Formats: sequence, C-alpha cells, structure tokens
Amino acid sequence: MIQYLHPVFIRISVFIGLLTAGFVLLPANISYAAGPNLSGPMHVFQLAPSTRPRPTTTWKDASGKNLTLADFFGKVVLVNYWASWCPPCIRELPSIDRLQASLGGDNFTIVAINIDRGGKPIARRMAKRLKIKNLTLYLDRESNSARSLGVRSMPTTFVFDRKGREVGKLEGGAEWDDKAAVELINYFIKNPGYADNLLKK
Repeated sequence: MIQYLHPVFIRISVFIGLLTAGFVLLPANISYAAGPNLSGPMHVFQLAPSTRPRPTTTWKDASGKNLTLADFFGKVVLVNYWASWCPPCIRELPSIDRLQASLGGDNFTIVAINIDRGGKPIARRMAKRLKIKNLTLYLDRESNSARSLGVRSMPTTFVFDRKGREVGKLEGGAEWDDKAAVELINYFIKNPGYADNLLKK
C-alpha cells in the first residue's frame, strides 16, 4: 500500500537529508577551512588575499649584521615597524614585548624594526624608557625594508608563516598580548599550511 505524504513533509524530509549530507561532506578540520577568528583588536587585521615567495629585503641587528626573513625560517614571524616619533608605536611596543615573552621560542618570534634616522642610540634610549626586555633590537635607518614590504603608515605589523609567506598585516596600533591576538598567532603556528590555499602572485 502506498501511503500519501503531504508535500510539506516531503520538502522537510529532503531538506533534512541534504543538510545531513552537507555535514558529512564538510572538511574534517572546519576551523582550518574557515581561517583564523578575527575578533577584538584583531578585527582590523587584514588577511593576505594571495601569497608570494619570501621577501628578500634586509635590515640590521644592533651589531650591524644584515638579516632577512630567511634567518628565521621554520618560525612564524611577526614583523613590526616602529619609531620613537610615532605615538601609536610607543603605546603598542610594551604589548609586543609581552607577546614575545609569552610565545617566543622555536615556533614563533618577533622582529621589531626601528626606522628612526638617528639609528641605534635613539632606538635603545626609547626601548630602555619603555622597559623593553624581551625584544631584540633591529634597525632600518633608511626604511628600505619598510618600503619594500609596502608600509604606508606607522605602525604596521606583518605576520609571516614558517616558510616566510605573508599571511596578513595590521596597519595601526594594537594590544598584541590581547587574547584575540594570541589566538591569531597560535592559529598560524598550528596551521602551517594555511597559505598553501592562497592565490600565488
């Protein structure tokens, strides 16, 4: 005997069936597919729409040695540009120092590059005034690396993955030891293949 099924019941059944099938077909790692959660002070973080090979631009350490991102291969790297004449830079630098203290190690490091034309004396004086204890002093007096990376305003902070590919940036100041910022960095630490799915330039 064929039972009569009301059309509404049929539509509901089909919808539930499709919905169930959809859940089955979703990627196992749904958080990875969705990307990082950009909340709190990180809501203005701009995820890179495409990726390119690791930049070869250079800057100097306090001894005058040239460095590039290749020197930090295997780590997620936060590159921050700051200057003593930039109030938002000075406000956020202590939080960047605290982030290095809490997350810095084999998986992550911070490269905070000072672009003061006066160089090391000015940068060291400001770092001492702010009681910066965990950041290594890096310098780019001519702002060559900043221009190469397309810095348009200060401060600007980039995040590069373990292979040196840019995954995003934030233009302006932020509290980098805020819970949302820590979660963002941890996302890129735990998902080293995130940039594999980005368009290549």
